[in-house]
Amino acid sequence: MMKFLDLLDRFGDQPYFDYPSVCLLFGESDEATRTALYRFRRAGKILELKRGLFTFSDIYRKAGLTATELAGVLYAPSYLSELWALSWYGLIPEKTVLYTSVTPRATRSFENSFGRFRYRSLKSTLFFGFRTETFMGASVRIATPEKALVDLWYLESGEWTVDRMESMRFEPNVIDASSLAETVRIADSLRLSEALRAWNNYTKALV
Repeated sequence: MMKFLDLLDRFGDQPYFDYPSVCLLFGESDEATRTALYRFRRAGKILELKRGLFTFSDIYRKAGLTATELAGVLYAPSYLSELWALSWYGLIPEKTVLYTSVTPRATRSFENSFGRFRYRSLKSTLFFGFRTETFMGASVRIATPEKALVDLWYLESGEWTVDRMESMRFEPNVIDASSLAETVRIADSLRLSEALRAWNNYTKALV
């Protein structure tokens, strides 16, 4: 029967591990493996991040793991965008505790001890405009400020008017105007082009 110390010895240096890897390394029956992992969870020794994906609790985990890194692991491919990215860049004044990402896959949500994670679906042609940043030593994919804004315009229903821009209290100085225009051009969407015109009027009114 699988022992916790053996599991810790095999996976303790990793930030997370999955069910297939445990099965492969220990070679026990499916029922025995599930029972052991359930027992370790009940004892508070491991945490389930989503079905079949685990990490050790803080006192046992040797490798660092952050919510921003986990956002890219729970549902891939994806990158942080929309409200979380806009908040991180200082484009909106509010802080958000919901980790918002976009993906070419179906919309999904997860919740675990690291936080709440939402993934909204973009068509594959719009899955661009992200870069890799380092958060607490981990590589994380996040939209550029301009793409995070465009993703929000695209995914939130309704017309993006000057009044709506004002209600969001966007900080335009964070945005590079030419990069924003190029992002909208590549996206090739009439609705986004109209949102860009509203944005330009909004920023002019702030001068």
